[in-house]
Amino acid sequence: MAPHVAVLLLAVFAAANAQSSCPNIVSRLGWGAKPAKQVEYIIKPVGIVIVHHTVSPICTSMNACAERVRSIQVQHMNNLKFEDIGYSFLVGGDGNVYEGRGWHKQGAHTRGYNKNSIGIALIGDFTDSLPSRPQLKALEKLLDCGRELKELSEDYKLLGARQVVATQSPGLALYQEIQNWPAWVEQP
Repeated sequence: MAPHVAVLLLAVFAAANAQSSCPNIVSRLGWGAKPAKQVEYIIKPVGIVIVHHTVSPICTSMNACAERVRSIQVQHMNNLKFEDIGYSFLVGGDGNVYEGRGWHKQGAHTRGYNKNSIGIALIGDFTDSLPSRPQLKALEKLLDCGRELKELSEDYKLLGARQVVATQSPGLALYQEIQNWPAWVEQP
Protein backbone atom coordinates (compact mmCIF):
# COMPACT_ATOMS: atom_id res chain seq x y z
CA MET A 1 0.00 0.00 0.00
CA ALA A 2 1.32 3.43 -0.91
CA PRO A 3 2.37 5.53 2.12
CA HIS A 4 -0.05 8.37 1.27
CA VAL A 5 -2.95 5.88 1.15
CA ALA A 6 -1.99 4.47 4.56
CA VAL A 7 -1.85 7.98 6.05
CA LEU A 8 -5.26 8.78 4.55
CA LEU A 9 -6.76 5.59 5.96
CA LEU A 10 -5.34 6.36 9.41
CA ALA A 11 -6.78 9.89 9.24
CA VAL A 12 -10.23 8.55 8.28
CA PHE A 13 -10.09 6.02 11.11
CA ALA A 14 -9.02 8.71 13.61
CA ALA A 15 -11.87 10.99 12.47
CA ALA A 16 -14.38 8.17 12.93
CA ASN A 17 -13.05 7.53 16.45
CA ALA A 18 -13.27 11.24 17.32
CA GLN A 19 -17.01 11.22 16.64
CA SER A 20 -17.72 8.46 19.14
CA SER A 21 -16.87 7.51 22.68
CA CYS A 22 -14.07 5.32 21.34
CA PRO A 23 -10.52 5.80 22.59
CA ASN A 24 -7.69 6.26 20.14
CA ILE A 25 -7.32 2.83 18.55
CA VAL A 26 -4.03 2.21 16.79
CA SER A 27 -4.79 -0.02 13.82
CA ARG A 28 -2.81 -3.13 12.97
CA LEU A 29 -1.18 -1.13 10.18
CA GLY A 30 -0.32 1.58 12.70
CA TRP A 31 1.64 -0.73 14.99
CA GLY A 32 3.13 -2.85 12.19
CA ALA A 33 1.26 -6.13 12.60
CA LYS A 34 2.16 -9.20 10.59
CA PRO A 35 -0.80 -10.57 8.62
CA ALA A 36 -2.91 -13.17 10.41
CA LYS A 37 -2.47 -16.71 9.10
CA GLN A 38 -6.18 -17.38 9.48
CA VAL A 39 -9.25 -15.45 10.67
CA GLU A 40 -12.36 -16.90 12.28
CA TYR A 41 -15.32 -14.77 13.22
CA ILE A 42 -17.58 -14.76 16.26
CA ILE A 43 -21.20 -13.70 16.43
CA LYS A 44 -21.82 -10.19 17.67
CA PRO A 45 -22.80 -8.63 19.92
CA VAL A 46 -20.36 -10.40 22.20
CA GLY A 47 -21.52 -10.98 25.77
CA ILE A 48 -18.23 -11.53 27.61
CA VAL A 49 -15.07 -9.41 27.96
CA ILE A 50 -12.05 -11.01 29.61
CA VAL A 51 -9.30 -8.76 30.99
CA HIS A 52 -5.65 -9.87 31.02
CA HIS A 53 -2.26 -8.31 31.64
CA THR A 54 0.82 -9.06 29.56
CA VAL A 55 3.30 -9.49 32.45
CA SER A 56 5.78 -7.40 30.50
CA PRO A 57 7.37 -4.03 31.11
CA ILE A 58 5.01 -1.06 30.93
CA CYS A 59 5.23 1.13 27.82
CA THR A 60 4.53 4.86 27.92
CA SER A 61 4.97 6.03 24.32
CA MET A 62 3.34 4.97 21.06
CA ASN A 63 6.68 3.75 19.67
CA ALA A 64 7.45 1.67 22.77
CA CYS A 65 3.91 0.26 22.94
CA ALA A 66 3.88 -0.60 19.22
CA GLU A 67 7.20 -2.40 19.68
CA ARG A 68 5.82 -4.29 22.68
CA VAL A 69 2.68 -5.33 20.74
CA ARG A 70 4.82 -6.54 17.81
CA SER A 71 6.91 -8.55 20.28
CA ILE A 72 3.79 -10.13 21.78
CA GLN A 73 2.51 -11.01 18.30
CA VAL A 74 5.82 -12.68 17.42
CA GLN A 75 5.78 -14.65 20.68
CA HIS A 76 2.16 -15.74 20.14
CA MET A 77 2.70 -16.75 16.51
CA ASN A 78 6.19 -18.28 16.73
CA ASN A 79 6.32 -19.81 20.21
CA LEU A 80 2.65 -20.55 20.90
CA LYS A 81 1.81 -21.32 17.24
CA PHE A 82 -1.27 -19.05 17.22
CA GLU A 83 -2.66 -17.83 13.91
CA ASP A 84 -2.16 -14.21 15.06
CA ILE A 85 -1.73 -12.22 18.26
CA GLY A 86 -4.08 -13.80 20.79
CA TYR A 87 -5.79 -10.69 22.17
CA SER A 88 -8.59 -8.70 20.61
CA PHE A 89 -7.09 -5.44 21.90
CA LEU A 90 -4.14 -4.33 24.01
CA VAL A 91 -4.08 -1.15 26.11
CA GLY A 92 -0.79 0.69 26.46
CA GLY A 93 0.47 2.87 29.28
CA ASP A 94 0.39 5.71 26.75
CA GLY A 95 -3.43 5.66 26.87
CA ASN A 96 -3.80 4.21 23.37
CA VAL A 97 -5.58 0.99 22.46
CA TYR A 98 -3.80 -1.30 20.02
CA GLU A 99 -5.95 -3.41 17.72
CA GLY A 100 -5.06 -7.07 18.07
CA ARG A 101 -7.56 -9.32 16.35
CA GLY A 102 -10.14 -6.57 16.75
CA TRP A 103 -13.89 -6.76 17.10
CA HIS A 104 -15.84 -9.89 16.09
CA LYS A 105 -12.78 -11.97 15.27
CA GLN A 106 -12.07 -15.04 17.37
CA GLY A 107 -9.05 -14.62 19.60
CA ALA A 108 -6.72 -17.05 21.33
CA HIS A 109 -6.69 -15.43 24.76
CA THR A 110 -8.71 -17.66 27.10
CA ARG A 111 -9.08 -21.40 26.48
CA GLY A 112 -12.76 -22.34 26.41
CA TYR A 113 -13.93 -18.73 25.92
CA ASN A 114 -12.37 -17.67 22.62
CA LYS A 115 -15.52 -18.28 20.57
CA ASN A 116 -17.77 -16.06 22.69
CA SER A 117 -15.61 -13.33 24.19
CA ILE A 118 -13.29 -10.43 23.55
CA GLY A 119 -9.89 -10.55 25.25
CA ILE A 120 -8.33 -7.25 26.27
CA ALA A 121 -4.78 -7.18 27.67
CA LEU A 122 -3.31 -4.25 29.54
CA ILE A 123 0.39 -3.97 28.76
CA GLY A 124 2.36 -4.39 31.98
CA ASP A 125 2.39 -6.44 35.17
CA PHE A 126 -0.41 -5.39 37.51
CA THR A 127 0.11 -7.81 40.35
CA ASP A 128 1.17 -5.19 42.89
CA SER A 129 0.17 -1.89 41.29
CA LEU A 130 -2.62 -0.51 39.16
CA PRO A 131 -2.28 0.53 35.55
CA SER A 132 -1.89 4.26 34.95
CA ARG A 133 -5.02 6.40 34.95
CA PRO A 134 -4.79 6.92 31.14
CA GLN A 135 -4.55 3.14 30.69
CA LEU A 136 -7.63 2.48 32.85
CA LYS A 137 -9.53 5.30 31.14
CA ALA A 138 -8.70 3.85 27.71
CA LEU A 139 -10.03 0.46 28.84
CA GLU A 140 -13.25 2.08 30.08
CA LYS A 141 -13.66 3.99 26.82
CA LEU A 142 -13.02 0.84 24.77
CA LEU A 143 -15.80 -0.96 26.64
CA ASP A 144 -18.18 1.99 26.08
CA CYS A 145 -17.13 2.07 22.43
CA GLY A 146 -17.89 -1.64 22.04
CA ARG A 147 -21.41 -1.13 23.36
CA GLU A 148 -21.92 1.96 21.20
CA LEU A 149 -20.79 0.10 18.06
CA LYS A 150 -23.01 -2.88 19.03
CA GLU A 151 -19.92 -5.12 19.12
CA LEU A 152 -20.61 -5.80 22.82
CA SER A 153 -24.05 -6.55 24.19
CA GLU A 154 -25.56 -3.88 26.42
CA ASP A 155 -25.40 -6.32 29.35
CA TYR A 156 -21.96 -7.81 28.63
CA LYS A 157 -20.12 -9.48 31.51
CA LEU A 158 -16.66 -8.31 32.53
CA LEU A 159 -14.31 -10.95 33.91
CA GLY A 160 -10.69 -11.27 34.91
CA ALA A 161 -8.96 -14.19 33.16
CA ARG A 162 -8.26 -15.77 36.55
CA GLN A 163 -11.99 -16.36 36.99
CA VAL A 164 -12.16 -18.85 34.14
CA VAL A 165 -8.67 -20.35 33.67
CA ALA A 166 -5.72 -21.23 35.92
CA THR A 167 -3.76 -17.97 35.78
CA GLN A 168 -2.87 -14.98 37.93
CA SER A 169 -3.90 -12.63 35.11
CA PRO A 170 -4.83 -9.77 35.11
CA GLY A 171 -2.72 -9.37 38.24
CA LEU A 172 -4.21 -8.96 41.70
CA ALA A 173 -4.24 -5.14 41.77
CA LEU A 174 -6.00 -4.87 38.40
CA TYR A 175 -8.35 -7.74 39.23
CA GLN A 176 -9.42 -5.99 42.44
CA GLU A 177 -9.97 -2.77 40.48
CA ILE A 178 -12.24 -4.27 37.81
CA GLN A 179 -14.39 -5.90 40.50
CA ASN A 180 -15.68 -2.37 41.19
CA TRP A 181 -16.73 -1.77 37.56
CA PRO A 182 -20.47 -2.04 36.78
CA ALA A 183 -20.18 -4.89 34.24
CA TRP A 184 -17.99 -7.14 36.43
CA VAL A 185 -19.63 -10.41 37.45
CA GLU A 186 -18.52 -13.14 39.83
CA GLN A 187 -19.61 -15.96 37.51
CA PRO A 188 -19.67 -16.00 33.67
